[in-house]
Amino acid sequence: MQFEIEKRGLHGFDLRPVYTQIDRDTIIGSAEWVDSKGARQERYQVLTIRDGKIADMQTCASKRQATRFARRVRPASS
Repeated sequence: MQFEIEKRGLHGFDLRPVYTQIDRDTIIGSAEWVDSKGARQERYQVLTIRDGKIADMQTCASKRQATRFARRVRPASS
């Protein structure tokens, strides 16, 4: 995310990341910010962890979409 911020030249905004652990191997990360024009932006990433490393990352446009995706990738044993 930091790369995208620097690439787009966004400065002077307040970034607020939040992480929610769904189960042992799935985390939803979200970031909300207000750009220099006052427009609120948010993105959600579903992270799948294997062997202590990020094995997969899916970006979603809404919390609902991220939650649905996280439930689909959840192992059957959870």
